[in-house]
Amino acid sequence: MSVAQKRLLDLIDVEIGIVRPRRKTLVIVKYANFSVNYGEMVGVVGESGSGKTMLCRAIIGTLHRRGVSIMGGQVNFEGEDLSKINEARWKMLRGKVIGYVPQSALAGPNPVLTIAKQLAEALEQVDGTGSMESRAKELLDLVKIRRIDTVMKQYPYQLSGGMRQRVMIACALASRPKILIADEPTTGLDVTVQSQIMDLLKEIRRDLGTAIILISHDLALVDEVCDKIVVMHAGATVEVVASGNMSQPRHPYTIALNASRIDIAKPGGNLTIIKGNPPSVGQWNPGCRFVERCDYREDDCNVGEHPPLVGEKDGHQTACLHADKIKTI
Repeated sequence: MSVAQKRLLDLIDVEIGIVRPRRKTLVIVKYANFSVNYGEMVGVVGESGSGKTMLCRAIIGTLHRRGVSIMGGQVNFEGEDLSKINEARWKMLRGKVIGYVPQSALAGPNPVLTIAKQLAEALEQVDGTGSMESRAKELLDLVKIRRIDTVMKQYPYQLSGGMRQRVMIACALASRPKILIADEPTTGLDVTVQSQIMDLLKEIRRDLGTAIILISHDLALVDEVCDKIVVMHAGATVEVVASGNMSQPRHPYTIALNASRIDIAKPGGNLTIIKGNPPSVGQWNPGCRFVERCDYREDDCNVGEHPPLVGEKDGHQTACLHADKIKTI
């Protein structure tokens, strides 16, 4: 199978912003680049405000609900540019071919509907055989929920956080999507339940062949479960690296993120932190947006546009002008 045939999703120089009357357009994301192959699990990491959730909304076509739009670049899904399709076409893709587990998944279920009715709403959009009840039970079984007959009759408030998260994943899988976007699916869950949700996502990927984009702040988690990692900083992709190669990052921001992982901190020692603060959204300095916090900066780092990603498309890519200087660190 060729690389072109394997490619499911391809983001090319995506720019996202808000057009404001009588004020300068606020650019939130610029120079976002990464790809997802069929059946691949890709992790997207970065500090708050780096543009992770905005990219999720661009892929599922809900930016307009926040007054935001794609202003440049391409979001190619199976060769179709999603930045140029209309709402009628989105209704054929969103929740069907492209599944989504939102960041607020714990609050996502409708509080006045039973779990059975919520699953029925998801299944109504999908052609299928068998009764609605039996198909709903199959979904709950797929996400490893026990006592299915009891859970079907319950309301969200009667379920634990982990159970509600599983219900949201079940709803997202109702149409057997080709790709599932999980936006920080373990937020607010304890460590044991987080592990169970990650195991569930890995099983979904293995058994259904579903590609998964996992948005997270937990670099150690993403490095463990994903095939490759996309590192975002200040609205731009700064590095794309295969999992397992995080010990050899080629961008100073990734180096800093990796050094600040709590799982590698020495017991009783000081935690390593990334110095300074990320730039405000859209208020980026010239050149590299990490330059003010970088230990490896040179005179040319704060000149011109943000550096482009360099490296093989399906290999290790970095947006650092001086990657050769730091690649062995």
